[in-house]
Formats: sequence, structure tokens, C-alpha cells
Amino acid sequence: MAPPHGCARLVSMRKLGVVVCLVLFASACGGSSDSDELAALREEVSMLKEQINTTVPTTTTTTSTAISTTTTTVSASTTTVVSTTTVQSDLKTTKPDKKPADRYSCNINDQGFCIFTGQPHQNYLKPRSNTVVNLEGLELFLVEEAVAVNSQGETLIARGTPAFDGDQMSQKSQAILSEDEKAFHRVMATMFGIRNQLMYNVENLDKDKWDMYVEPLEEREIKETTFTDGTTPRDNFYGRNGIFELVKNPNGRDIHHDVMKFLEESGLYLLCHVTSQEFNLMLADTHPEGHDPCEDAGIEIKIPWDIKP
Repeated sequence: MAPPHGCARLVSMRKLGVVVCLVLFASACGGSSDSDELAALREEVSMLKEQINTTVPTTTTTTSTAISTTTTTVSASTTTVVSTTTVQSDLKTTKPDKKPADRYSCNINDQGFCIFTGQPHQNYLKPRSNTVVNLEGLELFLVEEAVAVNSQGETLIARGTPAFDGDQMSQKSQAILSEDEKAFHRVMATMFGIRNQLMYNVENLDKDKWDMYVEPLEEREIKETTFTDGTTPRDNFYGRNGIFELVKNPNGRDIHHDVMKFLEESGLYLLCHVTSQEFNLMLADTHPEGHDPCEDAGIEIKIPWDIKP
């Protein structure tokens, strides 16, 4: 194995010193400068000097390479940190919305009404009664012995999620339900009827029929006013009378956003009235846009299902 560069240089320098001494000794003894031995010694001195000079750059190059390697390592570390920061930023900006995508639309029919795509709820709570009826008005069962289910027949969880196509009432015992859960299922049965009128039965809807369906809202002063002067459509909202006038005369435009906003907020405000304060807090904690719907409702006195003004 070859000796390290530092050791090789030291050996060469020592050897050079010995050879130089021999040259001087030979000269002092009167040796001819042209003698073969003296010439050989001088040639060896030249070779040793060249070897020493060659060794120095090699050492310098090695040191430079080490410094370059260190710099590359630091640069790689810095790049890793930047990359991590970028990933975290992307996670923040691509965080998905909790609110489900809008799946509704309506088509303007020959009479100029905006009829929603999809299917009406197959049953609902008959106005001014405790009975669930089907679309033909046939009485099915009492609302006190029914729960709201989805299109797969699964019982809906009591929360602020609005009704969807395919939801309906199913005859099941309420024995194991809490009072808040019972109130929730009655709210759903009530909103199924209101939804059907606004979304699918507009042609046959008159003011007297509408007032009968929204009577539970009127009793609790839910959706009393209409405001349409907002800077954006999002700022506008319709009251009970305003939404009726809108669906009866949409002026050829798709009004499904206005209708759905009325339905979602009406259902939430009705829930706030007929459920406990604990349930109200849950509605605020789980609202997809961070709102407190019960505060928005402006409730001064709650009116549960079993109490009439």
C-alpha cells in the first residue's frame, strides 16, 4: 500500500538532504564537477526536488475536494428543509371543504316553473296532524312511531345535515331514542313535506296550501323576512312569503340556490327550537362553515313540539 502523501513528502525531503550533503562533500574533496558520480548525484537532487513539488499540489487538491464535499452536504440539507416547508404549505391550501358539493339543479318547464331534478320524498308529515302520509295522501303511520331513513334504509343520525333525495320516514320504534332524537325525526318529517312543495309541486301550490305546510315555521317566527339587496347573491335570503313568490315566478332562471338555502336554514332553525341547549351547541360545533345557526335564528323563547303559543 502506498504511504500517505504527507509521509511521502517527508521521506523525499530527508533523502534530498542526504544527497545534497554528498554533493557538497564530493565537491569539497576536490571531485571534478564533470565526474560521473557527481553528475548522478546532481541528477538525483533534481528528481527529488521534482517529486517534492509534485506532492504538494496533490495534497492541496485533496483538501479542496474535502471542502467541496462538505459544501455539497450542507446544500443538500438546506434543500431538504425547503422541500418539507413546501409540502406543509400544500397541505394547508388543499385542505378539503367540509360542506358537500352542490348536487341540485332545476329546469324551467313549459309553465315557467323551476322544477328540481331528482325525486320527491315518498312520504312526509301531513300538515296539522301527527300522521305520516304518502304522495297520494294515504295515511301510513303515526310520526311518534317513525324515524327518518336514507335511500339505503339506514336511520339518519340526529344532527344538522339537511335532507337529501331518497330520505323518507320508516315505521320504527322510538323507544330507545332520546328526546332530542325524537324531535329531530319529527323535524325531518316536517321538512320532507315543505321540500316537496318547493322543489316538485310548485305548479299546484297556492298560498293557502303553502301557509299550511309552513305553519310550524310561522309559529316560531322562523324565516319572517326577505333580503335581496346584498352585494353578492350569497348575502341574500328569502323569508316564507318571499320564497313562495320566487318559486311561483322565477323569471326563467335557475333558482335552486335560493330554494336550498331557505330549506337548509329553515330546518336548522326549527331544530334549534325543539331541541336542548346541548344539541344546539352540537349544531354550532359541527356546522360546515363554522356558524352558530341557533344564534343566527335569533331565538328569544324556544317553542318545543308539544307547546303551542
